[in-house]
Amino acid sequence: MDVTIKDCRETKMEKDLSSRQIVLHTVQIIPHMAYRDAESKKRLNFSPSQETVTSIPVHSGVTCELALARDWAAVGSPSIKVSVDFRGITVTPNSLTMLSGGGGARAQLTSNVKDEYILPSAKLNKWKTPISPVSEGLISPCDERDVLITGSTQIYQLVLTYEFEQKASGNITPRAPALQGYLYESGFESQMMLVFDEDKRYLGAADSWPSEVKVAKGKACIRLQIRHDDVAKLEKLKDLSIWIERKLSKDISLSAYETHSSMVAEGASFKRRSLSKGSSTTVFLKEPAPSNLPAECKCGDILTGSSTFVDGGKNLPGLGKEPDGGFPIEFVVGNNLKKKDEKDTAAKTAELPDERSAKVKMEEAIRSLKVEELNKLLDKPGDNAEAFEEVYEMFLAEYPAYIPILVAGLKYYDHKDRRDKSLSKVIDAANAVIDLVDESDLALHFGTCHDGEDPKSCKERKDMEEKKGFLTESLARKARAIGDVFLEDNSSGRITFNDALKHLNKWEKVDASNKKLAALVLQKYGKAQRLGSQLKLLNELLKNNGNDTKGGICPLTKIDLLEMRTEVLKNLNYSHLVERNENWKALSSPKDYSPF
Repeated sequence: MDVTIKDCRETKMEKDLSSRQIVLHTVQIIPHMAYRDAESKKRLNFSPSQETVTSIPVHSGVTCELALARDWAAVGSPSIKVSVDFRGITVTPNSLTMLSGGGGARAQLTSNVKDEYILPSAKLNKWKTPISPVSEGLISPCDERDVLITGSTQIYQLVLTYEFEQKASGNITPRAPALQGYLYESGFESQMMLVFDEDKRYLGAADSWPSEVKVAKGKACIRLQIRHDDVAKLEKLKDLSIWIERKLSKDISLSAYETHSSMVAEGASFKRRSLSKGSSTTVFLKEPAPSNLPAECKCGDILTGSSTFVDGGKNLPGLGKEPDGGFPIEFVVGNNLKKKDEKDTAAKTAELPDERSAKVKMEEAIRSLKVEELNKLLDKPGDNAEAFEEVYEMFLAEYPAYIPILVAGLKYYDHKDRRDKSLSKVIDAANAVIDLVDESDLALHFGTCHDGEDPKSCKERKDMEEKKGFLTESLARKARAIGDVFLEDNSSGRITFNDALKHLNKWEKVDASNKKLAALVLQKYGKAQRLGSQLKLLNELLKNNGNDTKGGICPLTKIDLLEMRTEVLKNLNYSHLVERNENWKALSSPKDYSPF
C-alpha cells in the first residue's frame, strides 16, 4: 500500500513557511497475531507543496485502518491531500519450507491488483538448532502469594534446564515456539527463560517475544519456567524441546528458476519479467548446496530467511517490496557428509601394510583396551583412589615398561585433589617415563625433515611425536612437583627446579605463550619474583575463563585463576585491588542460579 501525502500550502500564498509534522498510523487486526505485527507508525515532516510517498506492507483481504493527524507537539494547522494506492502480488503458499534432498520449494505468484515486474530473490540468514532438557523437569508450588483470588487455587511451576555449547562469542535468541507469541491468550499463566553462563552468571531473559542475548564462548545454560494451576498440564511439558537461533556469519543466497527441470538440472535461472493483472506464474527456489551450509549444522537444524518476488526498482516509492522483510522461507538440514581433511587422507594413503601375526595384533589390542579402561577410571569423578590404584598396580606388573600406563599413573598422582600428599610419587612416576624415552634418538629424528609421502617415515614420525609428547608432559609435571616439594638448593646433590626447567626447555618452551603449561609458567614467575609477569599471564587466562589451559598439565578454572590473582595482588601490596578481586570472584561465580 502506497500512501501519497501532499502539503497543499502554496509557497507564494503562505506567510508561515515552517514545517508541519504529520503522524501516519495504520493497523490491521489479524486473528491470533499481536496487533503490533500488523501496525505501522511514522512521523513525517512537510514543507509547503512537498509531496511524500510512504510504502506500508499490508495483509490482503483484511480491513486496514489508516489515521492521519497533526503531531501533538507540532505548531500550525496542516492542509494536506492524501491518496492510497494498492499494489503487489499474492504468494501461495506465503511461507515456504524446503527439505534436504527435496530439490527446493515451489511458489505460485498471482497479480490481482495491477501489472507487476517479477524478479525472485531469496536468502537464508539465521540458523536454529533444537535442544532437549538435560533432565526431567521438576514441578513445585510457587510462592505462598501465588494463589488465585479465590484463595484456594495454588499456582505451580515447572522448571526445565537446557545446556548447549557456544562455539564462539555471539548473540543467540532462545525460542519456545509452543509457548511464545501469546500473552493474555496463552494457554499457560506465564513462561520465562533465563540464560546463564557456565559459572551461573545471569546473561539475559526471554519472554513471550524474545530478543537476542549475548553469550560468550563456552558452555551455557537456559532455565525455562512454566506456570499453571493444573499440575497435569505441566506434566505433559516435562520433555519440551526449545530452539536456539543464531545469525549466520554469511547469508546463503538461493537460486530461482521458472521450471522444476531447470531447478534440479541447474538450467536457466528466472529472468525479470512482467506479470499482467489477473495472471499467475510459478517460481522454484533451489535448496542450498551442502558446501554452503555452516560446518556446525547437524541433521534436524533449520535455516531460516526471507524471499521477495516483486522487482522493487528505484522507480517504486517507499519500501518497494511486499511485505516488509519478505516472505518467510526455511530449510530443514539433513545428513551431511563430513569433509575429509586432506592431511588425514594423505596420512591414510601413506600407511605401511600391517604384517604382524594375529596373536601380536590381538595382544596389542588387549593392551590398548586396558589402557583405555584405566584412563576412563582416571576420569571418573569422586573418590576412586582405591579402585584405580588396584587396577594400575595390576597392569603395571603385567606391562612394567609400557609408557601409556606409566603416564596414566603420573596423571593420577598429579591430580589437584591428591598431589599435595603424593609429590614424591609424582617425581618417581615422571622419572620412570623419562628413563624409558631415548632422548638421543628423539633429537636425531627431529633434527632432520621426514618424507611425508613415505609410509615408513610417516609411521616413524607418528611414533616419535607420541614419545616426545609423553616426555614433555613428564618433564613438566616433574618440574612442577620439584618446585613444590624442594627448596632451590642443590647442596644435597638433588635436581633443582631450575635444572628441571632447563631440561624441559630443550623440548618445549616454558613461557607465557604456552598455555598448556600455564600452571608451570606461573610457578616459574612466582619463584623468580616476577609478580608483574605473573599478574599479566593470569589476566590473559581470565579472558577465556581458563579454557586455554584445558588439556594441559593442570587445567585452571576461573575460580583457580581468581584465587591465584588474589595472592599475587597481596604480594604486590595492592590491598584495594585485592578487595575488588574478592568481590568480583563472588559475583562471577554465584553459588546458585538467579531466581525467576
